[in-house]
Amino acid sequence: MARRMGGKGGGNKKGSSGGGSTLALGLGIALLASAGMATAVGNAASSGAATVAAGGSPGTGSGSLVGSANSTAAETRIVGQGVRLSAKVTDDSADCVTSSYGQVQDFFRRTPCTALHRAFFELRDQKSDAAVVSVAWVEMPDESSARALNQLMDTTGTGNVTELSRERSKYRTVRYTGDSYASRQDGQVVINAQAEPVARRWTGVDLSSIATTAAQ
Repeated sequence: MARRMGGKGGGNKKGSSGGGSTLALGLGIALLASAGMATAVGNAASSGAATVAAGGSPGTGSGSLVGSANSTAAETRIVGQGVRLSAKVTDDSADCVTSSYGQVQDFFRRTPCTALHRAFFELRDQKSDAAVVSVAWVEMPDESSARALNQLMDTTGTGNVTELSRERSKYRTVRYTGDSYASRQDGQVVINAQAEPVARRWTGVDLSSIATTAAQ
């Protein structure tokens, strides 16, 4: 298992796609239930978060190594750090090309992924200021291709899996700087997590620690 974290990755430090000012737009996020089956680490106390299960592309069958269990476990770990989770959005797909950009997208064109699960979490500090966390779990055909993907994603300027918050939330314009970034490889699966404050007012748990926790 390979593990890398901190500052290397991230949206705009890694690729040219997905900029914009750091601004929260005032739209609501709908409620849907989300359940998982993985063993989670941390405090399982209720966060009171809104959950949206977004409709992804078909093809991520029951035999996939990535899915809702991953984001459910990540949610539990994040809440275990004493953070209030106010919203969660998830998405499943078997098409990593359309859900990526830069050299990472070119990589997927040559070496298609097997499955992709993405999640977006909205966090609140004690003053109700927001931070956003985007996590991607990519299943590759084998460990060799997963290792190559992880190395590419950790390289500045190469692009990334498109952060779900840029597609399905009110924080579409939040720019991921890569300052709070973590990734790791677990066999055929590559996990990538990024966290950003909204409007730079976050006073809660260190976001680098949140990103590392989300990628565990």
